[in-house]
Amino acid sequence: MTLNRSLLVCLLCSVPLRGAAQVTLGGQVSADFLKSAPTQSQRVFNAGRPTFGWEAELFADGRITDNVAFLGTVRITDDEYVHIDYLAVRIADLTPLGLTIQAGEFDLPFGNLGERRYPRRNPFFHLPLIHEYRTALSDYLPGEPYLAGSKGRGNGMHLLDEGMYDVGAMVSGSYGILDYAFALSIGTVSATGYGAQNINSDLGKVFRLAVTPMTGLTLGAAYAWGAYLYEQSQPTPRNVDVNSYQQQAAEIDIEFSRGHFVMNGQAVYNTWPVPLADRDVNLSVFGYYLEGRYTLFPGFYLALRSSGLRFADALLQGVNQPWDYNVTEWEGAAGYFLDRDVLLKLVRTETRIWGGTTPKDNLTALQLVVAF
Repeated sequence: MTLNRSLLVCLLCSVPLRGAAQVTLGGQVSADFLKSAPTQSQRVFNAGRPTFGWEAELFADGRITDNVAFLGTVRITDDEYVHIDYLAVRIADLTPLGLTIQAGEFDLPFGNLGERRYPRRNPFFHLPLIHEYRTALSDYLPGEPYLAGSKGRGNGMHLLDEGMYDVGAMVSGSYGILDYAFALSIGTVSATGYGAQNINSDLGKVFRLAVTPMTGLTLGAAYAWGAYLYEQSQPTPRNVDVNSYQQQAAEIDIEFSRGHFVMNGQAVYNTWPVPLADRDVNLSVFGYYLEGRYTLFPGFYLALRSSGLRFADALLQGVNQPWDYNVTEWEGAAGYFLDRDVLLKLVRTETRIWGGTTPKDNLTALQLVVAF
């Protein structure tokens, strides 16, 4: 984190708020014990050696007036880096249409991950595979040999960039059972900005609709598009304009709850047009996850998640085949709330990479989460 951003956080925490302004602070801390298979996969932890880890989040919500607020989230991980995930100003119901306007760094309205990105609300250890697995495609102009040789190495972009926080502006609102949102940001859903400057002359765009036809059921859909490649000062292959190569992603999602059962799922279809030295190629991928959690008795739950990535065929170096290795992942978890804000969970993850030299991977995680 830069010095300027550190100073900004300190100022926000120290400035006295006038009038009816209120600040609500909260957070959570998690401590983990991890043991993964000793493979070369990008899903491995600490080369397969058993290890401990930790993470902490601090949430700050400041209400200036009934219509104006600021929101912030600071995350610290065991690599001792400080990340500002969320830092935005929100203005609500100040227009005749009752719109909410938000600007700063916020979560993009693509999918329904929401608070499940944090350990207290996530019944598992990982985020869904579509948020964490890195593909073979980089957001720098890739050469064909590099692209063909990067399968499974984990040095490219995610399909969806982890928690997908980005810098920009968003307008949202609702009409009856319908919710809608439109956002402009400096990155795409696969390469969000996280406070960096824009890497090209385009902006990422996201449009989302969600409908709640009955209590406990929400169905959503979103479409995102925008240039994803770095705009370089030196000439590009065939003098192409990287801003004309637009990532396009469409998704549908579901959230359903009834009684002691909660289900969430998402399916994403994404395509990246890529300029190679002699031609263009379209790289497509389909990603999905479906997870369910059932509370057997007060405080104790069991959860299961299935997720995967399916890469379309592409002609690279004379071979027509999937441009990255397909991946399937299963996660099972058991959790028990020792207290209302103290959660202990045991998670087992099984990953199958359909190609390469390390086709199988696994992780056993024991995690303790304390919220405050």
